[in-house]
Amino acid sequence: MVFQELLNKVSFEEVWSKMLEYYPDLVQTNEKYSTVYESLFSKKLTTNLENMIIHIDAIDSDDSPNRDYIEYRVHGKNNSPEWNGYWDISANDWDEWLGFYVDHKVIEDFSSEQIVALCLYEMTWFGFTEEQIKSKTDNLENDKSS
Repeated sequence: MVFQELLNKVSFEEVWSKMLEYYPDLVQTNEKYSTVYESLFSKKLTTNLENMIIHIDAIDSDDSPNRDYIEYRVHGKNNSPEWNGYWDISANDWDEWLGFYVDHKVIEDFSSEQIVALCLYEMTWFGFTEEQIKSKTDNLENDKSS
């Protein structure tokens, strides 16, 4: 199953509810996330040539004062000969995200609403538009090469 298929199964209201469950501080960003969510339906899925698979892992946070709090890490994995670890996919184009496969274990462990909520958060890590994301990642590249 690809991410776009999950997206087509859920409503923004269901996804937003899960986002606030995971990230209560986002309450003021409803409109921004709604705009991103709606924009995904106008994107054309890009063929997943790299066979990227979305993985979601729970990570324990020793920094959290609330021991019941669980953080999640969304990342990609593929059969790349150059890297056998996980890829940071937060800066990938959104049409690429639509074609990413979702790991079967993720589908077993999380609801569609949870998966979309966690992915939406990851997709907007660098900004709420693809232009903002490109600008920030370009600046990171420029800083790294300086």
